[in-house]
Amino acid sequence: MDHAGMTLEEMLEDGFTRRFATRHLETLERERRSGLYDPDYLAWAHERGFTGESACAYGLSEQNVGSYLSDYDYARLWPLNGWQRIWINDKLTLNALVQGSELERYVPTYFYYTEPGRLLPLSGSGYAPGVEGLLATLRERGEFACKPCNGSLAKGFHHLAWRDGGYLIDGEQAGPREISAFVADHPNYVFTEFIRPEASLARVNPLIHTIRALVLNPTGCDPVPAMTYLRFGKQDGAHGTGANYEEPTTGDVSSFNVHVDVATGAYGDGRLVYANRVEACPAHPVSGVLAEGVVPRWDELLEMLRELALKVGACEYLGFDACMTERGPQIMEINSHTGIKYLQLFRPVFDDPVAGPYFREKLARLDALTPEQRAARAQIAR
Repeated sequence: MDHAGMTLEEMLEDGFTRRFATRHLETLERERRSGLYDPDYLAWAHERGFTGESACAYGLSEQNVGSYLSDYDYARLWPLNGWQRIWINDKLTLNALVQGSELERYVPTYFYYTEPGRLLPLSGSGYAPGVEGLLATLRERGEFACKPCNGSLAKGFHHLAWRDGGYLIDGEQAGPREISAFVADHPNYVFTEFIRPEASLARVNPLIHTIRALVLNPTGCDPVPAMTYLRFGKQDGAHGTGANYEEPTTGDVSSFNVHVDVATGAYGDGRLVYANRVEACPAHPVSGVLAEGVVPRWDELLEMLRELALKVGACEYLGFDACMTERGPQIMEINSHTGIKYLQLFRPVFDDPVAGPYFREKLARLDALTPEQRAARAQIAR
C-alpha cells in the first residue's frame, strides 16, 4: 500500500481518528517542504508509512523496514488507552493523583498553576496565593521549572530564579513586574521544583536528563517496562537551564541520547540525532565525558514505574519521563502516546520481546474492526 498517496477519508476508513490522520498528513507535507531530506528517499519512506525523520534515524532500508513500527501505524493506533488517559495527559492531574500517598515522593513539588487571570497555589504547597505568594516562594526556593500543564516535546519550558538579590527569567534579569507579566502571559502552566541530576549523571551533563521508559500493562495488574533510553541535555549548564530536546525542523542537532538496558540500567551507545541523520557519539558533545555507566538505583526506578502504573491501572500504555536525583527517582510526566521514533532508535519495536507482540496484537484488533466501528473511532477527539 502506498501510504503517501492516501487521502484523509481513506485513512479514516483504515482505522485512523480524524485528529491523528490530519496530524500525520500535515507532518508529511511539512517534510516535503523542508528541504532537509533527499526527495527520492523521502518519497520511498512516506510510501512505506514512515516520516523522513524516522527513516533517517533508523537507517531504514528494504532489508530492515519490516522490523520497525511505522509512523503511519503508530498514529493509526491512537488512542491505545481508554478514556482514562485523562488521568495522565496533564501534569496537574498526575500531581493530584499522588498527593497524600506514598507515591508523592516520586513527583517534584508543585507550587503554582496558572489560569487566565488567576494564579493558584497547589494542594500541599503551603504557600500564599497570588503573585506576591509566588515571589516569596521563589525567593525561598531559589528557582522554579515552568512548563505547560499538558505540553509535549519540551515545548514552552522556562526557568525562573532568585539569585544575588534579583529575579531571573531564563537567565535574564527581571523585576517583580516582569515576573507578574510572565505569569499572566503563560496560562495553563505549572510552576514546580527545579530538579538536578544525581552526581554520576551530572558529570555527563549538569542539566536534568530524561529517562524515557515505555511501560505496558494490558491486564491492569502486571506492568512491564518494555523499551528505554536516556536523553542528556545539550547545553553546558553554565549558559542554559532549558529543555534537552529541540524539534528537528532545521539542520541543527536535536538531541543526544543513549541506550538503557531495561533489565540492568546500564547505559551507553550515545548518538547525536539530527532531522536527517544520526551520528555515533560515545562522549557527551559538550562536556566530553564518556556517556556510559549504570543508572544508580535502577531497581528503585523500576519499582517506582510499577507502583505508578498500578495506580493508573486502567491505562495500559504509559510513556514515563523519569530522572534520577540525589534523593532517588522522580517522575516528570507520563505520556499516553509517547513518540515512537526514539523508542526505536536503538532497537526496532518488532525485535523487542515485549513491545513487538503487543503492537502486533493491537494492529490485528484494529484491522478487524467493522466499518461502523471505524466510523465511530474516527470521531475520537481527545
